[in-house]
Amino acid sequence: MKIRLRPPDTIAWRIAMTVGAAIIGVLILSAILSQFTGPTAREVAGLDRADDTVRMIDAASAIDRPRLAGAVDIFSNKAEWYTATSPTSRLLAAAKPRDASPHLVKWFWIDGRQLRSVLFDLNDPLSDAVRFDRSKHPDAFFLAVQLRDSSWLVFIGMHRDWEGPQPTQIVIALGFVALSILAASVLATYFLSKPIRRFAEELRRIGGDPRAGPVHETGPRELRAAIAAFNALQAQLRTFVEDRTVMLAAMSHDLRTPLTKIRLRGEFIEDEDQRARLFRDVDDLQAMADSALSFFRDDYKDEEATVFDLAGLLRTIADDYGDHGKPVVYMGPNRFAFSGRPFAFRRACMNLVDNALKYGYCAQLELNCSMAEIIVEVSDEGPGIPPHALNQVFTPFFRLEQSRNRATGGMGLGLTSARAVIQAHGGDITLRNRQGGGLVARITMPLVS
Repeated sequence: MKIRLRPPDTIAWRIAMTVGAAIIGVLILSAILSQFTGPTAREVAGLDRADDTVRMIDAASAIDRPRLAGAVDIFSNKAEWYTATSPTSRLLAAAKPRDASPHLVKWFWIDGRQLRSVLFDLNDPLSDAVRFDRSKHPDAFFLAVQLRDSSWLVFIGMHRDWEGPQPTQIVIALGFVALSILAASVLATYFLSKPIRRFAEELRRIGGDPRAGPVHETGPRELRAAIAAFNALQAQLRTFVEDRTVMLAAMSHDLRTPLTKIRLRGEFIEDEDQRARLFRDVDDLQAMADSALSFFRDDYKDEEATVFDLAGLLRTIADDYGDHGKPVVYMGPNRFAFSGRPFAFRRACMNLVDNALKYGYCAQLELNCSMAEIIVEVSDEGPGIPPHALNQVFTPFFRLEQSRNRATGGMGLGLTSARAVIQAHGGDITLRNRQGGGLVARITMPLVS
């Protein structure tokens, strides 16, 4: 039996991996930075490798020291020995820890003895007393160690990878650390938020359609649990809608028999006026049942989304009404590609245009597009709607008593159906009265890439 060690894919584990990646990044960059440090750090690090040479030359006689120093090939490319009475030794001995010159005086311990050392580079006047070829080695730096007899051994580094005063080194080191943490945080945030962004895109795609397929379960364990709960809720809503549709279809079918019987019995009523009123009531009941069934079936959601020319669709609507002598005009761009359900969107716009023609005598279709959304406005020149009823008219079977009642046609489902279509596209419809008279139905839909 194979045992597979697989880390748990949870948000907590991803955050832990993020912190670990940031720490590893800091360590790696710190290691890289240590290879490019200036003389202050590199020379101190080289003292441990130079101690054997210092011991050897310190124990040798004055005659052998120049030859031994010339054979040095460790921390530096070259070494020079200066007697205690030489001008170089006197300058090095006079160097003070708090001197304003750019050198650093430290103590060098060997076998329990404390030896004086000086770190400096070409910018320090001390470098003028050291014997080496300046033209060939413009980046040289120096480590000088005082021996027991007050003579000095000077190690000469011929090449320095990186140069800068200590404050600059600190700033750059902190910058490296900050950049590594920032890079790890940005990458971790991107990968952590990617499944959440995908989940949000899936929600925008399905909109308010309970018949849409389930959302694909991806991402950390907690997010997958949330998606699974959402899919379960969506399945319950889908079952509820289907049961509701079946119930309404059965009611509509069962209503046809008693309505037909009422119509047949109405034929025996001798009073023509009463008979006409009865038939009108029967027709209204039948129309209400059929309208309700058509609305609750949500037929527009069975249409597949596709890319279509929205401007061309609106222009076609205006031309069709114009061919029948109805005053409908279109204003906007000649072409605009939009992803949605063209037939459903056409029915929604025609419902708004029908209302504008029925109650406002004319209709104007206007399309405005931006980088984030599209706006379609249907305007008329009618009496408008009372302010308190601007939202109520979207309620199923709601009708205004005066200007928009059953006598003028409609069952109060046109605006409700239109809003349902637009909301399925991720948008919404709002109504407002125009200054000077008229009503404007404003459709706003986001542009989803």
